[in-house]
Amino acid sequence: MWWFASFFYGTIIGMKKTTTWNLDDIVTLEGYGELLEDVENRLPRYSEFFEMFSPDMSVDVFEEFLAFDEVIDEDMIRLGGRVMLMESADIKDKQAMQLKTRLKNLDLQLSSATIAISQWLKGNEVEGKPRLDDDNAKRLFAVAGDLEYGLHFGRKAAGYSLPQKEELIIRNKDSNGVGVVNDLYNMITSDFRFEFCPPGKKVCTIDTIDELNRYTFSADPAERQEAFRSRFEQYEKNIEKLFVSYQAIVKNWVYESKLRGYASPISMRNVDNHLSDKSIETLLGVCEKNTSIFQRLFRWKAEQLGQTKLKRVDFYAPLGSETQTIELEPSIEQVLQNFREFSPQFSDYAKIIIEKQHVDFLPRANKRSGAFCMSIGPKIAPYVMTNFAGRMTDKFTIAHELGHGVHMLYASKHSIGAMHANLPLMETASTFGEMVVFEKTLLTTSDNQTKKQLLAEKLFDSYATIMRQNYFTKFEIAAHAASEKDFSIEVLNTLWLNNLAEQFGDSVEVDEMFQYEWAYIPHIFSTPFYCYAYSFGELLSMALYKRYKDEGEGFVGKIEQILAAGGSEDPAVILENVGIDMEDPEFWQGSFAVVEDWLKQLEEL
Repeated sequence: MWWFASFFYGTIIGMKKTTTWNLDDIVTLEGYGELLEDVENRLPRYSEFFEMFSPDMSVDVFEEFLAFDEVIDEDMIRLGGRVMLMESADIKDKQAMQLKTRLKNLDLQLSSATIAISQWLKGNEVEGKPRLDDDNAKRLFAVAGDLEYGLHFGRKAAGYSLPQKEELIIRNKDSNGVGVVNDLYNMITSDFRFEFCPPGKKVCTIDTIDELNRYTFSADPAERQEAFRSRFEQYEKNIEKLFVSYQAIVKNWVYESKLRGYASPISMRNVDNHLSDKSIETLLGVCEKNTSIFQRLFRWKAEQLGQTKLKRVDFYAPLGSETQTIELEPSIEQVLQNFREFSPQFSDYAKIIIEKQHVDFLPRANKRSGAFCMSIGPKIAPYVMTNFAGRMTDKFTIAHELGHGVHMLYASKHSIGAMHANLPLMETASTFGEMVVFEKTLLTTSDNQTKKQLLAEKLFDSYATIMRQNYFTKFEIAAHAASEKDFSIEVLNTLWLNNLAEQFGDSVEVDEMFQYEWAYIPHIFSTPFYCYAYSFGELLSMALYKRYKDEGEGFVGKIEQILAAGGSEDPAVILENVGIDMEDPEFWQGSFAVVEDWLKQLEEL
């Protein structure tokens, strides 16, 4: 079904600078309404198929249904993708808002049309139909091709399903309730305007968080301090609104996880990710045991800056007087070249995304902050967005997001229901691609000061991707537990400061303004318990990269095998095929050896 498809969160080489997507490859605005109505007119066909469904039905009818359903999935992804990309380019796009309302209505119609089929295929009781038994399920699913694994997984997870009427109620509630709450969070934060007042300079207003965040990398300590103050001032002013949004999202998640019978709130995400609770408990535990590595980094940075204890606002302070500025087009060319040195196919796929003008690299007012890559299905190249600001880390971000797109193109041989890797494996190609570009950049850098800056930035990025995301997840576990007791802004602020104290120990000085930082993390609003996917992906990629360095080109095929599998197999099986057991603490611990090696290089410099 189309809602299982995952999406993540432009300058064209050889062309004049272009900073907007070509969205007509998805569907033109003129053809949008026609496609939407066409999908709507085809929905009754689901009822016709369901009439023919029975445990002893012919495989021909089932194959015909799967083919019909796949076309609907592809059309729904096109309709949804066009709207979401328009919104990302301009959060205030009125036309996108109008189209989104129409799409939501169609989505609910589709849910109503397919809920009985979905329940029946899972083996649940459906009024008027004999239950689909295991033997006949195996017989039918055997002709489903790369959808077979997903269909069997649906039956495995059927115990968390609710009766048909309750499922419809929840889907309506999510569309018109908690989904709207998250939209409001995005609208509130996109309206923020930041009064940036460095000492001795005129007051100025900054329109986007990405532009403001540039100053957190400033060589001037006063500018760094002021950038953080300006950021959290807006979150503090709006904390009541943001708390109401978060409270609604958390309570909704906790209630539904209990209603469905999950072991815990995070377990609902783990099952959806096709992962065991044990594997995630192991991941979180091993990360927690390695906080000392990053605390050692923080003490090293404090020494470099002449501080007794590193200030949180100085995490990204450059080690020289000026931060190196880089240009966009040379950065893209370097990324493609580094990809090619690893694998020509890896590079060719990235180039396809660029040449099709499916990129939007530069920041502007009302554009969504951050970076992402969105899949539109197996027949359309994915879309990439970044907010390139001229920092070296922005080049690595380009590599990361193009890596996502490359992953999707490797898996595009699969049907739309099987091409997307499950959430933690989604980060494999992106972080691996970023690692390739970083190591190549480090290798070709001869100046020790620049190399020191590169290693320090990479280590702080690794902190942000591994440890910081790990502690985001720990905060969410605590916040979701607290939601059933006394839940307030003060409780969340305290949980957040305690969370920072645990990960930093006595190595970092944290200003009180950081108590509002939880409201700054969009993932905990939009996708609860998403963040451990970053820790998972980074550590997995480190392990794969280490094996690639040890084994050379012979290991490239194994990495491409993981990427090409998409979501057509159990992620545990995909990783077992290359010798990885994600429930083994030693696997995760081995990845920290890469981080420690970088730290040793840095200390020697």
